[in-house]
Amino acid sequence: MRYKKSVFRSLAMVMQLGLCVLTPVILGIAAGSFLDARFGTKTTLVLLIFGVLGGGRGAYLMAKRIIEQDAREEKAERERQMQDVLADAGSSASRPKRPSRIRGEGGEGSA
Repeated sequence: MRYKKSVFRSLAMVMQLGLCVLTPVILGIAAGSFLDARFGTKTTLVLLIFGVLGGGRGAYLMAKRIIEQDAREEKAERERQMQDVLADAGSSASRPKRPSRIRGEGGEGSA
């Protein structure tokens, strides 16, 4: 059985999920800190919560897309294997030997 996923593909997936979660959180904290410093409001916590929710949603959608892609790839691999099996079975199937038209079935040429 062949190795399905390379190490680099798995590493890239983990990094994408991490960035997908961290980016909205960091942006929410930065925007909240900026607004707190500029206008004296208390919005950091609210924007942090929105960042966490947005990051969770993004991670969920990305994981869902990756799972669906893996399922499509596995289905295509199974179909390809099935086609290979059917092609091999059709070419190697033995057929019963036909009676010779030259000799005849009753053995006319024999004494």
